[in-house]
Amino acid sequence: MRKAILSLLLLLPACATSTTGVHPLRPLEIPTAPYQAFVTAALPGSLLYEGNCLLFRDEATKSYLMPVWPIGSSFNGTAILVHQPGKTDQRIMIAEEFLMEGQPLQWSALSGAAYAPFLQQCGVQPFFVSSVRPAN
Repeated sequence: MRKAILSLLLLLPACATSTTGVHPLRPLEIPTAPYQAFVTAALPGSLLYEGNCLLFRDEATKSYLMPVWPIGSSFNGTAILVHQPGKTDQRIMIAEEFLMEGQPLQWSALSGAAYAPFLQQCGVQPFFVSSVRPAN
């Protein structure tokens, strides 16, 4: 009995230590932020999911962006449900071409620990999504 209690006391500190590092992205985790209606760019392209990052491929420049979705948006692995306040949520399928409207952001504008894993793992320029619509 003493050995069991001693073992428990030796293992307990290991369970209590917390790491202050960045957690790895969880499957299907997407960055979200409060809705912003301000639009400075409209980009045609499609979504892809690679390395646990949901990315947007701009059709015109062939570059990649990391969409930052309005709070309330969700991703199920094959589609994203885009929440826009006061409107019906829109479903965008992976690899479906659509038009993404919003504004490019700098990583410095996304302060806080919630965005650090996305910067570390995805590393491409963020883009705040204000609205989406079919490309046609």
